[in-house]
Amino acid sequence: MDTHWREKELLYALQEGKLTTSEIVQRVNMSKVTALKYLEILKKKCLVDFEEIGPTKIWFLQTEVKKTRKMIKVLVADDDKNIIDIIRDSLNPDIFEMVEALNGKEALGMVFAESPDILILDIMMSGMDGYKVCEELKKQNATKDLPIIILSAKTSVEDKLKAMDIGINDYIEKPFDIRELEARIKMAMK
Repeated sequence: MDTHWREKELLYALQEGKLTTSEIVQRVNMSKVTALKYLEILKKKCLVDFEEIGPTKIWFLQTEVKKTRKMIKVLVADDDKNIIDIIRDSLNPDIFEMVEALNGKEALGMVFAESPDILILDIMMSGMDGYKVCEELKKQNATKDLPIIILSAKTSVEDKLKAMDIGINDYIEKPFDIRELEARIKMAMK
């Protein structure tokens, strides 16, 4: 990936830390329009990013973002590997770190080994079903507040009520839309 000399000049200026567009223009030899054009190119290349504070853009090197923005660790427990793969391939890897379990017992172990931020849990799994996993997690002080989203082909009101009685945060029916799942993960994390 070739970097234009103007892009290099902007990257060099941003090594000082977070800067507004005006502060960047004062440090480099280019107009505000030119600076913004190249900053947008650098943003597309994932080398810089900005946060907006009111009408002001504060620019910074992308490496700083990775340090400051915490990834959401998602544990997906489902005995259908295809479901796990669909979720893994669809969730934004810049936001979500994914770990997986193929059955209920493995899911319980992974919760304690990996300390996920949220659990996406199927109900119908061999050995220990999703309901039992929820019950076990809700008994423990360390995991009783772990957000849990049930992702299941069981669509009856009884199934949903049973899950809600156990203390889940959300219930999504299969087949599901990955955009809805991602939105509900973010909602449950608030």
